[in-house]
Parts: sequence; C-alpha cells; structure tokens
Amino acid sequence: MKKTLLMTMLFAGIVSAPAFAAPYCSSSVGLGMAGDFKEPARGVDWGVDSGFAISGAVGNDFDGLRVEAAVGYQKNDFSTDDNTSTSLLTVMANGYYDFKTSAGIKPYVMAGLGIAHIKADDDPGSTAPWLDDTYFAWQLGAGVGYNVSGSVTIDVGYRYLKPEGIDCPTHLTNVSWESHNILAGVRYTF
Repeated sequence: MKKTLLMTMLFAGIVSAPAFAAPYCSSSVGLGMAGDFKEPARGVDWGVDSGFAISGAVGNDFDGLRVEAAVGYQKNDFSTDDNTSTSLLTVMANGYYDFKTSAGIKPYVMAGLGIAHIKADDDPGSTAPWLDDTYFAWQLGAGVGYNVSGSVTIDVGYRYLKPEGIDCPTHLTNVSWESHNILAGVRYTF
C-alpha cells in the first residue's frame, strides 16, 4: 500500500511539473580566461592564454527559479608555445535565481556542480598529453537577461569555474586551476 501511494505521488509530481514549469534551451559563446596551471609543491606555474568558451543547456523555469543540464567546451593555448593547448569539456547541473524587475531586464545569480574533463597537451611531440582526466567541478556566476519577446531572452554573464582534485601525473603533486568566463547567449522558452 505504501509503495503504491509513493508511486502515485511521484507520478503526480512528474506529470504536474509541466503545468507550472516552462522548458527552455539556451546556447552561449564567449571568452574563457583560464588561470595558470599551478603546482604549489614545486613552485611551478604553466601560463595559459585566454581562449574561447561555448555552452548549451536545456532546463525548466519555475517562475524565476531555473534548473538546467549544461554541456560546455573551452580551449586555451599555453603561453609558452602556440602549438600547445588545453581543453575543458564540462557537464554541469546548474541552478539559477532570476530577480524580478518591472522592466524586461532580469539580473540573476547561478551555481552549478558537475564534472570537467581536462586535456592539457604541453608537449605535442609526446605520445600522451600531460593531463587527460575527469574531475569534480563547481561554478558560480551572475549576469543579466533581457526579454526580447515572450519566448526569447538574450543574456550576458560571468562564471567562475573550478575543477577540484587535479593531480600532476608526472610529479604526483596537486595542481590548482580555474577559469573566469564571460559569455553572451540566447535562451528560448517553449
């Protein structure tokens, strides 16, 4: 009896969600300002130049509270050599809070958790990249959206992205790295 009641409540919750949730999809592109790869135990920093960042997401808007699943990609060159680069592929679950205003402009704050696959090739002649692994990652951000129409919103925002637990496979030491991204995009609400 308890299982049937629980399943009925769960099913009712899933079915009723679309009644008050507005599904959306979004895409954005911008500047990925990656920090240096830092290996504090050895006092070594590998300089990284700014690069490009792109992302896409699908989610639901619950009247100002948004949840989404997002995939992002970023590529940056190492400062020392144009032939060496690092790339970052993320899969994140993000939450947003849109502040209500009287105009079509809506500032927001966001936070996300997920995974980041980092591939850093600091020596293109070697058989394997220096770093090629997946890590836990989190991000925080803020921005502003402008409602162009009832279903289209343009967006400009900032995100701080931080992968955790990076280890240098060569020296078996901790590596610190983060990225500051400025993104512009569009969101379409169905």
